[in-house]
Amino acid sequence: MVFIPIVLLLTGLIGFFAWKSHQRTIETWRQAGAELGLAVSVGKGMSRPTLSGNIGGHPVHIDTYTQRSGNSSTTYTRYRVGYPPLGLGLSLKREGAFSVITKLFGAQDVTVGDTLFDDAFTVKTSDPQRLRSLLTPSVRTGLLRLLATYGSAVVADDHIQITRARFESKQEVLTSTIQRMVATARLLKSPSAGVSDQMVIDRERGLLEEVADRVRELVEAEPDDVDQRIFEVETLAAAGRNETAAERLRELDRLAPADPDVAGWRESLTHGTTPTPAPAAVDVNQLARELFGGDDLSFETRSKFNSRYADARITWQGKVKSLDERGGVVRVLATVATVSNDLYGNTDIDVVVENPAGIRPTVGAAVTVTGKLTSIDPLMRNLFVSEARLS
Repeated sequence: MVFIPIVLLLTGLIGFFAWKSHQRTIETWRQAGAELGLAVSVGKGMSRPTLSGNIGGHPVHIDTYTQRSGNSSTTYTRYRVGYPPLGLGLSLKREGAFSVITKLFGAQDVTVGDTLFDDAFTVKTSDPQRLRSLLTPSVRTGLLRLLATYGSAVVADDHIQITRARFESKQEVLTSTIQRMVATARLLKSPSAGVSDQMVIDRERGLLEEVADRVRELVEAEPDDVDQRIFEVETLAAAGRNETAAERLRELDRLAPADPDVAGWRESLTHGTTPTPAPAAVDVNQLARELFGGDDLSFETRSKFNSRYADARITWQGKVKSLDERGGVVRVLATVATVSNDLYGNTDIDVVVENPAGIRPTVGAAVTVTGKLTSIDPLMRNLFVSEARLS
């Protein structure tokens, strides 16, 4: 019968194109392995490849698996980066709706004393005291950034794992994801090797120029550390040094071009946003909800600020959180709002003002802040105010 040869021909063509696609996939994974210094394992027939090896002393493995449900199936790509066991029985992941429900029924979640961190993550450990010692400001900041960007990430006692619901066929995604995970694993293995706690504290206080200069020294010493480089770009952008931030981002782009933060900052710094006329009056609670009420990444929050609120005049009431005086410059940090966030829970929104007409209020004092909004540090939830006056 005529249709039998046609069926055989179609079957052969389908098999041929499937084989060609499989060969292209293997080549993509080979290229990713070569770039990362990992070995590729192909297996027999049409089996999917795996990558494994060691980067900077961290065992790395990428593989895939398929889950079936009824007549459908989903293939997942799984990334895993290891480090020496912390000895904490640790399980740390993003807070989710299911986690909230389990807490209502008595499941225990360890807190570390940082409201932002505690509200963002579900944390399990066999040694809460030692865990709190490990989770220094720099480690918490790195973990916050990683899990905000990669929502499926799970940090365990001896590895980080990210799982994505697709078979990854892009080389740049494979390499970028692993580079980011290795940077965080390095931070967990050696907290003192990354951005220092003092840098995080100083950035939170609005000392952006000083922090940017110190981070540059770290980047030059460890040029492959993606996390430190992102911290640098964020700090420079918050300081208004956009050209330098874009230059640093081009360096980072060669390491992790498909990292969501890298791609987002590339768009933000290259194309910017179209500003709208600044509103005559800004309601601080509305601003807090719009900028910090969702789970936007840093570059997305910055773009919203630049398009909607840059140069707006404000008169807000707040409470002094900290006071810092260096080199004859007085810097006041005041909390002006608190917003509930899907990722971070209840979050303080602070303004940073410099040289407020010689006024040196005490910590905890109520103040009125008047001035012009100039820039934002989304990660630290800071808004910078120029032409400021405190009363």
